[in-house]
Amino acid sequence: MPDIYPGKDAALRAGGQSSWANARDATASTDEYINVNKAGTAVRIKRNSGSTLFDVARSFFAFDTSAITVAPTSATLKLYGYNNTAVDVGVVKGDASATGDSSTDFVAADFDMIDGLVKGSSMAGNVTPYSNEVSTWYTTKYNEFTLNADALADMAALDEFLCVVISTDNDYPNTQPSAGDTDNTGIYFVSDSDATKRPLISYTAAL
Repeated sequence: MPDIYPGKDAALRAGGQSSWANARDATASTDEYINVNKAGTAVRIKRNSGSTLFDVARSFFAFDTSAITVAPTSATLKLYGYNNTAVDVGVVKGDASATGDSSTDFVAADFDMIDGLVKGSSMAGNVTPYSNEVSTWYTTKYNEFTLNADALADMAALDEFLCVVISTDNDYPNTQPSAGDTDNTGIYFVSDSDATKRPLISYTAAL
């Protein structure tokens, strides 16, 4: 079963925003961790107790899939957990027009680079889900996302396979969190010094 690693990744966060809409539908992140060299927050949803400030964070991963010409029979995105406070997460298709790819750093303006994203609307029916939802998060091993048929097809059709990890509780349905909610999911990123914890996709090549 071959493994491929992202060339570039990034956690992008629109933080300290005055409304849920301003955070969730931001055109650029206020914080970015490009090719971070340590574990950090991959997904974040926050509304402070005063109900006035909101944060949304998403993580982007770019894989060079130019060598894959036939859709794999199966594939799994594996993210080694760092921390978690009960946020459920899933994977959706990234927008091909993002600045970041497997050889180019992501930038702040890539925050909304989700294929099919409609500002102010649920992602359901608009974006392309790439995986199941993961609701149990492990901090001592890899968390596994089973990639679906759309993802497998894109791994073969696209030279750059871009996926985005998001909150399925709030970001995906465009549901404002309750006052005082702070949910984080952390991972080890591709440039972490511990190579045994880097993100990867394991796939089964078609015969």
